[in-house]
Amino acid sequence: MLISLRFICEANFILTYMNMNSHFNIFVANPTLSFADQLQDLRNSVQLWFGSYNCSPSNLLFSRVYLTDSANQLSFFLSHSLFSDCLSFGAISYVEQPLIGGAKVAVQVWIVDAGSILKKGTPEKMEIKIGDSVIFFFQSVRFKELEVDGKNACVQTEMAFQRHIDWLEENGLRLKNNCHRTWLYVRDVDRNYADVVRGRNNVFENEGLTKDTHFIASTGIGGASEDCHALVGVDFFSVDGISSDCIRYLQALDFLNPTSEYGVAFERGTALDLPFGHFRFISGTASIDKYGICLYRGDIQAQTERMFLNVSKLLEADGSTLSDIAYMVVYLRDIADYMWVKKYLSLHFPDVPSLLVEARVCRPEWLIEVECIAVTHNEE
Repeated sequence: MLISLRFICEANFILTYMNMNSHFNIFVANPTLSFADQLQDLRNSVQLWFGSYNCSPSNLLFSRVYLTDSANQLSFFLSHSLFSDCLSFGAISYVEQPLIGGAKVAVQVWIVDAGSILKKGTPEKMEIKIGDSVIFFFQSVRFKELEVDGKNACVQTEMAFQRHIDWLEENGLRLKNNCHRTWLYVRDVDRNYADVVRGRNNVFENEGLTKDTHFIASTGIGGASEDCHALVGVDFFSVDGISSDCIRYLQALDFLNPTSEYGVAFERGTALDLPFGHFRFISGTASIDKYGICLYRGDIQAQTERMFLNVSKLLEADGSTLSDIAYMVVYLRDIADYMWVKKYLSLHFPDVPSLLVEARVCRPEWLIEVECIAVTHNEE
């Protein structure tokens, strides 16, 4: 498990949904500092950001911590006040992915600035009730050697999903009905991704998730945890308290084909209408055409432009645009492409929190991939 610390945290703020907004941000530490000072730098930045919305750690829903060397850094992070005084008040995930630019650590955060919030659980497995009815279930599965030694990536994927299925069933929920976003981090993705796909397909077949029903929005990407025997780490986001007509699965068939056509099982994007806003969870998206073929092999510029065209068409399918993106994470196969991509993001998305990391995508010919959430808030 990610964190041994056990706690129950409750917070109650009586305001209406109409006044509640979600906020996302990404903080990258100053790379000139030591690791300890980088953590302190992030703690100060996160707390100042909380204060800018009159918020505290009690308003935190979720954070993801990006590390460059989790085997040596994770325990130090867990003993730091960035964790104990800030991030432990919400659900948390971590992944080892080299940050491009020299920093050792970065943090992605999601808060709500008002409303009634009730939290129960631990940072790696937290139930968060927002208002009178909506409940978020965040779970981060990270394995230890004794759990998975000798087990391949297919079996580890099945094990990770089973943990979330069991938790959902304890609450009267199902993966098919309630899970809307997953992140699969795969050690040596070029070698292990096929087994991860096989494991997920096995789970979905057992759970009744098919191309004729729906799948789950997802990112499957290179990444690692601190234990070298863990070939897979999976993060889950499930929701209770919304009706089926508040859920839509996004397609742009003139630009991207259904994933089932090339043997994988995830939605290109999922839209959720929540009482405090409309959320579009866009899966990992790359330079692909309507036949599932990679476009512009070897050309980072053309792949980047096609990638964002695909994202724009997915958002357009739900009445949204690129201007509604609340944050994005960009994955690069080759760090030599960093400067061009950074310049592109600065030009086209100057106000969107973004993070660039080195992470191999599930197909070697894809030089770049992006995931994001786009949000529009309810009008008062």
